Amino acid sequence: MIGKTLYLPGFSHLLNGSRPQAQRLAKETSALGGLAALVSRFIPPEIFEPEEGQRRRVYTPWVTFIAFLGQVLSRGSACRETVRRVQAWASVSRKPVPDENTSAYCQARSRLDIDTLRAGHEELGGWFEKHKGELWCGRSVKVVDGTGLSMPDTPENRQKWPYAPNQKPGCGFPTAQLVGLFCLATGRLVRFALDTLRSHEIPLARQLIGWMEPGEVVLADRGFCGWGFMALLQRKGVDVVMRLHSARLEKEVRTEWKKPARGTNGWTQSLWDELPEKLAVRLVRFRIAIAGFRTQEIVLVTTLLDEVAYPDEALAALYRRRWAVELFFRDIKMTLGMDVLRCCSPELVEKEIWMQVFGYNLVRALMLEASWTYSVPLDRLSFKGTVDTLRQWTPLFAPAIFAFKRARKELLRIIAADQVPDRPNRYEPRVKKRRPKNYRLLTRPRHQKDAPGS
Repeated sequence: MIGKTLYLPGFSHLLNGSRPQAQRLAKETSALGGLAALVSRFIPPEIFEPEEGQRRRVYTPWVTFIAFLGQVLSRGSACRETVRRVQAWASVSRKPVPDENTSAYCQARSRLDIDTLRAGHEELGGWFEKHKGELWCGRSVKVVDGTGLSMPDTPENRQKWPYAPNQKPGCGFPTAQLVGLFCLATGRLVRFALDTLRSHEIPLARQLIGWMEPGEVVLADRGFCGWGFMALLQRKGVDVVMRLHSARLEKEVRTEWKKPARGTNGWTQSLWDELPEKLAVRLVRFRIAIAGFRTQEIVLVTTLLDEVAYPDEALAALYRRRWAVELFFRDIKMTLGMDVLRCCSPELVEKEIWMQVFGYNLVRALMLEASWTYSVPLDRLSFKGTVDTLRQWTPLFAPAIFAFKRARKELLRIIAADQVPDRPNRYEPRVKKRRPKNYRLLTRPRHQKDAPGS
């Protein structure tokens, strides 16, 4: 026998009243509305208000943004599932219920203004600026690194983001390169730059200098160790800690790098002429004696010349934390699904990336709140656990169930309690135990594929 549908398990006693009361509870415990209530703590919904004279639709910019965000927070969630979520919310909210077809939702996503998405990103970034994390030697540290993204193989995507090298037409996927600037203390993705996979990372990193502040330290791998990039940062008052590029064979602890005759990787001559003739740097050498670690000796180059304020041991410990950016990218790519994007046009691909970044930073904001509220180390909190908790708790952000502050406090407590084990120097070989299915590789477009058995 099928009983009454319960909107929230464990709260059936609240729904045993009159029918109007049950409808009101259903409206207030809607997952879509709960996520909107949480997000509105960090950004004002007014920035998504339709312009004067626009049609009042079911998929308003704010509803579309929240629905899109919910889809991002559930890796693999199809547009159909998102439409069903909006239908359920509209039904219990006594609003017009949209059609079952996903076309209206997809069109609403295309109408989202990318400048508005950037504005929402900046509003959330403003919240982080008021709640900065732990400093290193009294300095704020940002870490920069790059990664690759794949997307559907459509003519529009291929035109803007070509295949990776050595891929046959119709057998590969358009691939983009993203360089991100992260706050090392909080894990927040401050800004990113996007281009084709064939672009060098340094020109993309130069686009991010506007989001670096004087007095900060930029941490990066040796791929960013270029004279021009370092000199440009120094001109802005930003110091660097990087691994020395393998092409440089330096022996002196302190040295001056002379300015090359001309710049590479897209430097304009006017900008190159503005840079100083010499760059004073300091080299730091240390050895790694941990079983399972590949490199035995690391050479760092830094513009932090004061050995008393910034001893070698502190710089070595800081560079070791550079690995955190790999974990940041793992969270946003593997947990949220930015490694394989799903939109079929360049405009929607860019919007999808901005939504992924917003969802990632939203989760990081909750982790930061849980960290300082319950005095637990931020790097011990589980990103995946926070995403799972957020998805299940958003329906509770309604006064009919809990006071909002009480629900938020309980959410933060659960996030703080879900800590990953502390395993220093843990070695995990990059191998897979489970074997993939033994299918042949696609070596020609599907419409040219031979018949089965041929």
